Amino acid sequence: MDIFIVDEHFKGTLESQLEQSVSELLRIVKEKGQFVKNILKLNIFLQSDNEEELNVVSEALNSIIKKEFSQNIPSYTLVSQPSLSGNDILLEGLFLEKNADIKIERNTFYKHPYIVLSSSKDHPRMVLSGGINMPVTGDMTFECQRVFDFAEQLLLKEDMDFSNISGQWNYIPSLMSYSKYGDVETQNTDIFKNIRSLYLSPELFPNGIPELTVTGTTTGNIIIDFVALSGTEDPGNITGYGRYFTGSLPAGALQDDIESQTQKLIRDILEKSKDKDDKVSFSLLRIYLKNKNNLLTVRNIIDENINADNFVYIKADMHDDDIKIHIEAFV
Repeated sequence: MDIFIVDEHFKGTLESQLEQSVSELLRIVKEKGQFVKNILKLNIFLQSDNEEELNVVSEALNSIIKKEFSQNIPSYTLVSQPSLSGNDILLEGLFLEKNADIKIERNTFYKHPYIVLSSSKDHPRMVLSGGINMPVTGDMTFECQRVFDFAEQLLLKEDMDFSNISGQWNYIPSLMSYSKYGDVETQNTDIFKNIRSLYLSPELFPNGIPELTVTGTTTGNIIIDFVALSGTEDPGNITGYGRYFTGSLPAGALQDDIESQTQKLIRDILEKSKDKDDKVSFSLLRIYLKNKNNLLTVRNIIDENINADNFVYIKADMHDDDIKIHIEAFV
């Protein structure tokens, strides 16, 4: 897969900046000799803590995608998580490699666009969903159930179920806040985990639960974004990006400082991703930080210890108060 990043300072409204970001992506694609017909996915990270503003940008995104991609509509995810570059919009574009012997099907499910990749060879079928979200109701439990129900129906449409999930990204507004049901207050992250466990139970994954990222957003809806595979007994950590790894902190590391957590995550990713020749080339490292003041420290550690074609730094809450950083690596 080819990954292109646009993280630049543009002027104007957020809608205008989004349009400029997409235009810049298309310019890069042409410059690199890629083709728009190979687009698979767009990830848009937005600086906004205003739900109304987010909705306006979402409507603009729908219009821009229809205009610029026409018959090549990609899957896409828009989340209110700011880039630590200070720019209002960060755009990731995922493209199928040129001349790959893989068929791209562009489907919709109740107007939700998604991609199916298949090959004439003995390869698994892959579904790239993009962000699934439902209208905000104020009931965290109900909203969680609705997005998972929708995902379940989409998977069934493709003769799959949750056991086919190979990677899932979960974006939760007000992640560490509490919702009240009667006299009981429950943290939103726990509500989400409880609902998710009903759909992604350990029994579905004899080889271990797939890579799951849970981070907070500044506003908006609950969003789940997934990749699923069929035709393989172990979906493992293969995604639309290629192989995908997240670092895991060992027991006791939650009390560590930011330097120690970063180093331990890097070591874990490098160990998980080792090839037979011990050489790994990462196409993208996506780093989520709870505290933007840790950016310089983390960036120095990353630069000294791990190589990648692209680095993306995002500010986001984690699913545990003591987790200061989360790292995803795409091969």
